[in-house]
Amino acid sequence: MTRIKSLAFAAVAAAAFMAFLGAGTASATQLCTDAGGVCTEYSGNITGTAAKNATLATNLANVECEDSHTTINAWTSTGAPIFGEVTALTFTGCQTEGLVHTPCTVTVKNLPYSASFENKVLTVTDAVGAGAKVVCGTVLSCEFLTMTATLAITNGSPTTAKAENVAVSHENGTICPSTATWSATYKLFQPEGLTVL
Repeated sequence: MTRIKSLAFAAVAAAAFMAFLGAGTASATQLCTDAGGVCTEYSGNITGTAAKNATLATNLANVECEDSHTTINAWTSTGAPIFGEVTALTFTGCQTEGLVHTPCTVTVKNLPYSASFENKVLTVTDAVGAGAKVVCGTVLSCEFLTMTATLAITNGSPTTAKAENVAVSHENGTICPSTATWSATYKLFQPEGLTVL
């Protein structure tokens, strides 16, 4: 009887251990290029663009950019999380919204930024602050930075990374607002068929 109990306990323990291993494996994130339903592991540069929806919203004025480009280098194809860095970020064709459109120059600060993919979320961090200096004539002249920004990943054709109302600090400048948030949706078009699992 004791031997049977010991065998039963061993079987339960083994099953629990296997379940634990399975849960650990399931939590890993994977980057791949999906062609015909076949996932081919991918690591390296990921390029994204946000057209007409990269917006800085402030109480003084909202700034919308015609185009924003970013490049993220993923160091591995699988991980929990997958680590990498944002190596490039640009904003062009920027202007204030409203009746009068004031052209703006946007100068990105403190590149590169640390990046990680996990649970279909891209997290961008920087100890000094990720962001940019925004100058719009006499309307706005301020530096906007954040220590952490999260972007939700949605797989599709193409896969997108969406930042929604990310709070940014706004203290270094001559015309700074009291409130500011940043939003953008990046279409991750390179490599083609990028999927985040």
